[in-house]
Amino acid sequence: MTDTTPSQILSTEVVDRLIKANLLRSDKRDALIAKLASGKMTESDWKIEIDLAQGKGGQK
Repeated sequence: MTDTTPSQILSTEVVDRLIKANLLRSDKRDALIAKLASGKMTESDWKIEIDLAQGKGGQK
């Protein structure tokens, strides 16, 4: 990606820090950055991603 917007820069920083804190899955990094930068990340998206990263994905 050659054109980097302020939203993309900030989204990358936020997602990378949340991955480092084990609050987001690293395998979904690029998709999460794109969704966050586009403004399409919802409250429920955040909850799902954090639950999955912490192993609360409904698996027993």
